[in-house]
Amino acid sequence: MSDAREREEARLTRHAGLGDLELLTARYRDHAYALHTHDSYVFGVVVAGAEKLRINRRSYLAPAGSIIVVNPEDPHDGEKGCEAGWAYRTCYPRAELMREVAEDIELGHLPMFSHGVLVAPDLAGDFVQAHGLAVAGKAMEAETTMLMALRGLTRRFADRGGRNPSADDSEAARRFRRYRDLIEADLAGTFELGNLAEVAGVTRFQVIRDFKRVAGMTPGQYLRDCRIRAAAALMRTGKPLADIAFETGFADQSHLTRLFKSMRGVSPGAFREA
Repeated sequence: MSDAREREEARLTRHAGLGDLELLTARYRDHAYALHTHDSYVFGVVVAGAEKLRINRRSYLAPAGSIIVVNPEDPHDGEKGCEAGWAYRTCYPRAELMREVAEDIELGHLPMFSHGVLVAPDLAGDFVQAHGLAVAGKAMEAETTMLMALRGLTRRFADRGGRNPSADDSEAARRFRRYRDLIEADLAGTFELGNLAEVAGVTRFQVIRDFKRVAGMTPGQYLRDCRIRAAAALMRTGKPLADIAFETGFADQSHLTRLFKSMRGVSPGAFREA
């Protein structure tokens, strides 16, 4: 993991004792993440090279030693921040796990983080150690060290006032919920801006503005993200990839595979093997 110029590789594993926590160990040279979201948090440490990324509407450069934090539902992407690319270790804690962390430090709400790239060498070292133990299958040690690493990050960097993205009750947010419901009701459907404009009684230009304001994405980016998230959920059932592609609106299995890797960093096969 010390030289990000080596060939690209990515490995996804899970730790049952931490709520089936997903952990990614990856080294990328030319890979670029398309804009996407997770229903979980993302915590990661860059261990070599540098990553350039956007989280919500802010751009960051994360060199080796940086800690990357993404809140649930925040759109983000990523690409190499230097010629050699980057290597990092990440994990994707769900809300239940982070709620347990928040309760232990008496935060009073689910933690939210205002800054996407943090500098804290001690916590970065703790996280990398915990990640390595989890990947190695050392259950008790991994559970202990990862919980303490997440606790330390939350205690030092979480917003004390909290943030509730779902509390947005603007006209744009209300219209967006109509767009979302229409899309999620038939992910395999064919959508045009006119469909979305009609359901909310606005122009196509307003639809574009609403998606940018509320989701931080274009309508097309949001639709692809919804389809990939639905496909990922179906992959856990063992259903054939060709069927999943059809059910979630992709042209074919190859289309699903290409887009899945661009958003998740691993192929559907590697995702299932985890």
